[in-house]
Amino acid sequence: MSPDDIEKALIHILKELQAGAEDESGEVLPATVPIRDLGFFDSLLAVETTIALEARLGASFGADSVFWTKENAEPLSIAQIAQRLAKVSGGDK
Repeated sequence: MSPDDIEKALIHILKELQAGAEDESGEVLPATVPIRDLGFFDSLLAVETTIALEARLGASFGADSVFWTKENAEPLSIAQIAQRLAKVSGGDK
């Protein structure tokens, strides 16, 4: 999977969730940091969204949530998430 494919899938999922939550906290872009920038998005939804992304892409990322770093729990942007997941899945080549 390429970073672009992952980014598009993640943006699509987040837009669906945003519409369902009737949240207008902002446009979902590659630079969006979901945990910080989207008012409806919380840590539980991060886990559920990780599972949905794995299902949509047919992959396993080996993490409860892909929305922050394991090392220091720093929140990640959609573009950063896509880059990290592409490396895990071998799609960054």
